[in-house]
Amino acid sequence: MNILGVQIITSLFALFMVYVAFLHWKRQEIKNEEMLFWILIWAGFLMFTLFPAVLSQLTKVLYFARIMDLLMVTAFMILAFLGFQNYVANRRMEKKIEELIRSEALKNVKNKKKLS
Repeated sequence: MNILGVQIITSLFALFMVYVAFLHWKRQEIKNEEMLFWILIWAGFLMFTLFPAVLSQLTKVLYFARIMDLLMVTAFMILAFLGFQNYVANRRMEKKIEELIRSEALKNVKNKKKLS
């Protein structure tokens, strides 16, 4: 079996991402469970990169012409989900910041009235 250039590049990328996750774990920016999750994600990515035939049965069942088509559709679905999650988290953060600013502004107004 010949390893294509794409497989080499994606394998190096997966290994690099495991290293990045390890650095964040070492700095205690992510928890043990999150580290395990990311290792499993990148290990799966690496497995599908090196052994794409594993997905061939799934492509037949789902009527995809090629494995790459399946991976691209899956990637777009994941990116759409992450984009939506990011949007919701951003809106939630905006509301919390707005509430915090309003409460601080009201405290300042009350304190100024007391001093007057």
